[in-house]
Amino acid sequence: MLRHVFLYKVAPKADPKEIVRILNELPANVPGIHSWTLGPHQGAPGASGDLWEYALVCDFDSMQGLETYNNHPFHLKVVEKLLPMFSARAVCDFEFKE
Repeated sequence: MLRHVFLYKVAPKADPKEIVRILNELPANVPGIHSWTLGPHQGAPGASGDLWEYALVCDFDSMQGLETYNNHPFHLKVVEKLLPMFSARAVCDFEFKE
């Protein structure tokens, strides 16, 4: 399995609920997503250093599944729409055994 972790901070004039709504369209429109979890940070601000505001965690059967997701036309449209809504973002992809 491959886990895709996407962390982001919302740009000052962006609507966090709209970002979540747009991201949550991906599972129904892009095949190959094994699991999908998205939510805001819940801990105290600054408790662990510079915190990310939101995290998206999704799993794929393989690196090929992640590549298919990354290159899917619907995903590419979502990325184009959302990039101006983020003030910062980070990604980490790693393999794990189920």
